[in-house]
Amino acid sequence: MKRFLPFALVAASLAHGDGRPEKPGPPDPGKITREAAAFKFAIGKRGGTLNDWIESDPRSFNYAVDTDRTLGSVLGGLVFECLFERDAVTLEWGPRLAAAVPAGSEDADGRVYVVALREDVVWHDGKPFGADDVVFTWNEIVLNEAFPCPYRTTVQLEVPDEAGKSVRRSVAIEKVDAKTVRFTFPRRHALWQSLVSAVPIFPKHLLKPRVDAGTLTAAWDLKTPPSEIAGTGPFRLAGFQPMDRIVLRRHDAWYRKDEAGNRLPYLDQIVFHHVEGGAGLTDAFMDRTIDYVEMQESAIDAVLLKATREDFQIVNMGPKAAWSYLAFNQNPRAAADGTPLVAPHKSKWFRDVRFRRAVAHTLDRDKIVDEVYGGQATPLWGPYPPKYRKYFTDDVAKYPRSLKKARALLEEMGLKEDSDGDGVREDADGHPVEFEVLAYRSGRTAEILDTLQESLARAGVRMKITWAQFNDILRRVTTDLNWEAVTLGYGAGAEPLLGKSIWKSTEARRVWNPRGLPADERDWERRLDALFEEAYSSWDPDARRFRPERDVELAHEWQKLCAENLPHIYLFAANQLYFVSNRLKNRRTSLHSLFDLDRVYVED
Repeated sequence: MKRFLPFALVAASLAHGDGRPEKPGPPDPGKITREAAAFKFAIGKRGGTLNDWIESDPRSFNYAVDTDRTLGSVLGGLVFECLFERDAVTLEWGPRLAAAVPAGSEDADGRVYVVALREDVVWHDGKPFGADDVVFTWNEIVLNEAFPCPYRTTVQLEVPDEAGKSVRRSVAIEKVDAKTVRFTFPRRHALWQSLVSAVPIFPKHLLKPRVDAGTLTAAWDLKTPPSEIAGTGPFRLAGFQPMDRIVLRRHDAWYRKDEAGNRLPYLDQIVFHHVEGGAGLTDAFMDRTIDYVEMQESAIDAVLLKATREDFQIVNMGPKAAWSYLAFNQNPRAAADGTPLVAPHKSKWFRDVRFRRAVAHTLDRDKIVDEVYGGQATPLWGPYPPKYRKYFTDDVAKYPRSLKKARALLEEMGLKEDSDGDGVREDADGHPVEFEVLAYRSGRTAEILDTLQESLARAGVRMKITWAQFNDILRRVTTDLNWEAVTLGYGAGAEPLLGKSIWKSTEARRVWNPRGLPADERDWERRLDALFEEAYSSWDPDARRFRPERDVELAHEWQKLCAENLPHIYLFAANQLYFVSNRLKNRRTSLHSLFDLDRVYVED
């Protein structure tokens, strides 16, 4: 079991003379990946407690019908398991409750997969696990319309019906034998393991009576004795004290073992302490209530100055899987009353890639990283952070700080040097070269825009900053459509070409030109449409497998197209930093997980 965190990349930390750790330097994603791949786990010491945290109590312990944030953190993967899991280093799919990941489809069309289950899995109450549990979970909980289930839409795919209309069909499952199940998908789907692994498996012998009685939603409430709740994971629910803690204890019969044959996990228990967020979490770490905590880079120096403990490291988790950007409104259309959404002369600028490149060249990314982020951010040149090594490419167009290049591009467009003494360029018709950027105060946005505003002024471009509430900005950008520039952010996933909703011309969320008409589209935009349509569909009928190598090629092309044409001007991914107690041993940290909960042990 890996302690996966949303964004993970680690750099070594040094120590102050007084024993307190210093902030780490810039992380190297490639180095961290290599070191994680080469990491050799030690044979750990059994026993001890890992101190984790929750910020609120769960609504119930019924993970079959409820996946609130707290419940997912406490029960997901630790108490209830799925058939497959991603490798913490490579993110490739591997077995969990399954004995193996099928190498290929049972049929040439790629729709049928037979999954063998592990022979050595038992529920926390000692009952054997098998195919009946998987089929029950799927057919009587997930696909049972009598109950709410958060996993239901996850296992449905859009397919055309007999009339050609798009409808949603569910993945089907059937029992082959006591330890084997067969999945049949409504259509070929390259990421089928993701669909299957979205569903945790629940015990038929405990929940079948509740399903038959129609009372599943009332099962496993907060008053249920922990002994009546059973999963297959490395830990079992052992105690709950409202507004105080949730306790998980080791499942002594968990199936995984270390290299010496000792059953994992090493820990006796995990205690999730109820801690208020923000400064409360920092205080809880400093007084040793919890063993790790995320820190905002802006707070680290202040915390270190008053730190009363020295037995910890600062783990730099590198570029987050989220990026900030500046986008210009390239929508050339008019509102219903005929009024242009963007003033025609500005629309002409914004749709000219030379203007966008000029703006990109004015931004002093190195200065912002050093002075605004204190060195704890990564400049981005494309729409994907270096966290995900499989799909990321650095071979893209870059726009280092150069006012000379910015001025030359603007001159080439006919945006001449200031003629009336106000310091602002004019176009051929005398319009001052200026624009308004919508922004909401979040993170380091104010400092970034102040720096950009100053740099643009030196290039003869006036930028006005208008601060607004986030929901107001979303309305302007997605509904009203009458804006000039905006700063926003986007969270990236491990499979980048799933994000069709912000890239395809038919989508309202494609910020720079939502729901573009064919007449408006440029070659690069049409190519973006095509590659997102092709993504995750390359099929080898002879080997009966998908070709992920083609998806890597498409992802690289997508990043290059975006860096070349700048539908967004990509800004920064802030690094994610954690304080981690030195009592946690055997800690392998990869790009995607802070430590492996089945392997970590503690020394006090």
